[in-house]
Amino acid sequence: MKNRRTGTGVALTAAVTVAVLGFTTASPAYASPGTPTPTPSPSPSPSSSVAATPKGLFTPLKYQLNLKGQRQETNYFCVPASSSMSLSTFGVNVSQSTLAKKMKTTAAAGTKGVNALPVVNAYLKSRGYKVTSPTDADGNAVVLMNRVSGNIGDLRRAPVLAVWMEQLPWNKGKIKGARVGHAIIAYGYDKTAGTITVYDPWKPTGGTHTIKTSVLAGILQPGGNMYYISKL
Repeated sequence: MKNRRTGTGVALTAAVTVAVLGFTTASPAYASPGTPTPTPSPSPSPSSSVAATPKGLFTPLKYQLNLKGQRQETNYFCVPASSSMSLSTFGVNVSQSTLAKKMKTTAAAGTKGVNALPVVNAYLKSRGYKVTSPTDADGNAVVLMNRVSGNIGDLRRAPVLAVWMEQLPWNKGKIKGARVGHAIIAYGYDKTAGTITVYDPWKPTGGTHTIKTSVLAGILQPGGNMYYISKL
């Protein structure tokens, strides 16, 4: 099986099922691993690390949202799973399977950005928000922290991030191949420590992880790094 962007072979530790998500038409493919290893126990729901601050006054140096983590229900549901978690921070409760159906997710083709973004925005419009797909955080830790802290610390919402799966520290040596696309969610940050807390929906190695912002910026996919949340 070929990687849709590079043409290089993609070989995982298990069989591969490609799940495509292009945030923009030029974006690389998302891929989720095939048959997973036994699922670890879900991580406990995190709690807020600091008290909420009045909106608009300042962005806290650190903040962590309350989030109920989700593991992806199929090997190609990383996008619906991450989108479901993101929407939950807006008070929108919608299942992965419902999102997958609306996003036209399939085992063969996965989830395409042209289908995913309008679905998320349809849920957010009545709440006064929208998501876009900027490309400027790729390799830029300052921009990434500014975007993540603005979404989480100011808006109290969790953005979806587009990453190269095999380059995530908790996947090193567990996934073969290069530029294997994946979707995760950011729900906490610490500016002083220079870290971002994420939830990875992949069953074998996912759950809650804290990662250096500089490392995360270096493994974002170009052509669309995240669902950046803003007010209408």
